[in-house]
Amino acid sequence: MNARPRKTRHWVATAVATAAVGLSLAACSSSSSSGSAAAKASSGGAASGAPSGAPITVGNISSLTNAGGTFNGFEAGVAAYFSYANANGGVDGHHVKFVSFDDGANPSQNASDARTLVEQDNALAIVGEASLADAASQKYLQSAGVPVVGGWAASSAWHKPATNMFVSLEGPNLPYCGLWSNQLAKAAGVTKMVFVAQNFPSAVQDAKCRQAAAKYVGIQVVPQIITVSTTQVDYTGPMQQAMASGANGIYFSSGGSGIIAAVKAGQELGYKGYYIPTQPSGLLTGLASVSGLSGRILTSSFGLLPDTQSAAMATFRKAMQTYAPKFANSITAVSGWAAGVEFAAALKNGGATRTGIMSWLSKQTNFTFDGLQGPMNWTLGSHPNPCTVGLVYKNGAWTPGPGANDGPFTCGPDISPTTGKVLIPAPSGT
Repeated sequence: MNARPRKTRHWVATAVATAAVGLSLAACSSSSSSGSAAAKASSGGAASGAPSGAPITVGNISSLTNAGGTFNGFEAGVAAYFSYANANGGVDGHHVKFVSFDDGANPSQNASDARTLVEQDNALAIVGEASLADAASQKYLQSAGVPVVGGWAASSAWHKPATNMFVSLEGPNLPYCGLWSNQLAKAAGVTKMVFVAQNFPSAVQDAKCRQAAAKYVGIQVVPQIITVSTTQVDYTGPMQQAMASGANGIYFSSGGSGIIAAVKAGQELGYKGYYIPTQPSGLLTGLASVSGLSGRILTSSFGLLPDTQSAAMATFRKAMQTYAPKFANSITAVSGWAAGVEFAAALKNGGATRTGIMSWLSKQTNFTFDGLQGPMNWTLGSHPNPCTVGLVYKNGAWTPGPGANDGPFTCGPDISPTTGKVLIPAPSGT
């Protein structure tokens, strides 16, 4: 690692001349998640022995500091993907130098890092960007013809008219809103939901999105969003207000510490309904000391649980234990790894050029990430993922929830948070 002011340069440059495990690191399917089409698309991603093709450089910009650790697991999954690929024949035979910068959630730093990656490092693509400041570099990367492949979108800059952005993970960004954990809540028996949000714009917007999604699936919604300070420690008051609404489901658009504090307050007050946090990352440790929660916390993730049994997940687990053991059980690391899968498929099928990569990805109607995430259709541009894995908290761990309509995933349309109208239909067959 070579540090520069306000930046971290993380080089994955291992060249291990060992026998390859022969696992498909470029697995995907442009038409289905199984069968001969998927097998054909996934073959040849990782070659035996040392990489034989010309080396390539890919860049990454992530908010690893000043973002509460939200993106750290995701970035670790991306980096581990390339480390493992290099040790097993490269990505489609190419050794990959992975150069990652930490922009600290600073827009000017994000823009500067993008220029460095393009103009100094000659990065073929930006892979797995996960930055709160991603909007700062989108126009530059678009004008430079650089594809942004498989990232965690924090802004609407990824959407059309952008033609170089191919998101692998995206929450609610205007004008789109997914149904996600509201589908699980409906299946679990939630009939009325109240919403608690920290009082900063993205959290309130998240709550408005979840309100629209709850209405869409047929859950009664308490109109008033209960807002709390980002520094609030005692959630007794907000939870009393939420309980007074008569809702049997309380949704939290908040950071992990706020969600844990709210759940603890609810339990102390005797709340008997469901808690629905906006995401599961980082909650298990804080919830471990709270009793009476089994089966009552509902959420969703875009990627499979790390202990899911499949060939792709076995590869992920092996790589994470070797290259990023701290994040071996991270749900978001699965999605980071899936971003690497996306890039490998685009490199194999589109060629080692920026235009080839963008051309191939822009034609994919049902990209399956080797089954690690639900399918994405980039012919419509980048948009929030329509499919998630419903999760229920049981015995101190996350377990798959009921209501899945596409294998392990529950899929639905992307809707407008203001009108509730369908903007992007659910994937075909779900």
